[in-house]
Amino acid sequence: MIQIENVSKSFGELQILRNVNLYIKKGEIFGIAGRSGAGKSTLLRCINGLEKYDNGKISVDGTDLNSLNNKQLLDFRRGIGMIFQNFALLNRKTVLDNVKLPMECWKYNEKEMNERAQNLLKLVGLEDKLYVMPEELSGGQKQRVAIARALAMEPSVLLCDEATSALDPAITQSILELLEGINSKLGITIVMVTHEMSVIKEACDRVAILEDGCIVSQGLVEDVFLNDDDYLQNLIGSKRVYAPAGKELVKIAVHGSETEQESIYRLATSCEIPFGILSANVSQFHNNCYMGHIYLTVPYGKGKDLAKILRTQGIAAEVGGEF
Repeated sequence: MIQIENVSKSFGELQILRNVNLYIKKGEIFGIAGRSGAGKSTLLRCINGLEKYDNGKISVDGTDLNSLNNKQLLDFRRGIGMIFQNFALLNRKTVLDNVKLPMECWKYNEKEMNERAQNLLKLVGLEDKLYVMPEELSGGQKQRVAIARALAMEPSVLLCDEATSALDPAITQSILELLEGINSKLGITIVMVTHEMSVIKEACDRVAILEDGCIVSQGLVEDVFLNDDDYLQNLIGSKRVYAPAGKELVKIAVHGSETEQESIYRLATSCEIPFGILSANVSQFHNNCYMGHIYLTVPYGKGKDLAKILRTQGIAAEVGGEF
């Protein structure tokens, strides 16, 4: 669907993107995560053709962006919806008129604009707010209007640039559920740029971590969190876990399967090696799987024995003084 090959982008002497390679599948929700300044928004603007890149290639649904002239690029953008952190609504227009705005720019007839805008506002749960002004809406409602507007041209791709960063957790949850529903119902490919890993866990199928303009990690969301590499720890600010004096740690990778749960239960009830649970960071993901790590403490020198027992039961385990 979206193929990004060796894309680089600089502003003057400042290089923002460095040989970025990504493939985003049709119909998936893909997350691009990273700290502020990592190049996330620039990459998003390259995907929708608002920003020209210096080297490499981006193709969307088979269309090579470098091959398009200005008119063709304008037509291409009709198929790309965009929602932003600050909603970008026109305060002097009603909710209905805000949603109609993209269609007005393309000279749609009034009847079609009204019908489609009303249907979209029903889709996002605001059918009773047609003639309300944006200033009368909550932050979550404003973002729902922005989502409806982004869908007005029936795009095949929806780009979300920190779309939930200005919202509180409860409203963020409702917006993510709405986007997941739109993805499922309409089959739209969604690309979400965010620095909030909770958003990635809740909504995305796959994720790429961007650091200093480079893709440093990517894969299924669950796998990236389970791998727990230094790039993820740098992004989320994970704290190191240290073994108490006279102890060592056994780190268990938890996939959330029933077989695994049974094995851990048997370990707790029958293992002859004394152990304690020092810490755990098991999380629930949008597909309702539970994954993460449990850190066990055992007497020094017994870690390898416990890890061997765990591995014979199909549970991944590592031994160390810190993780």
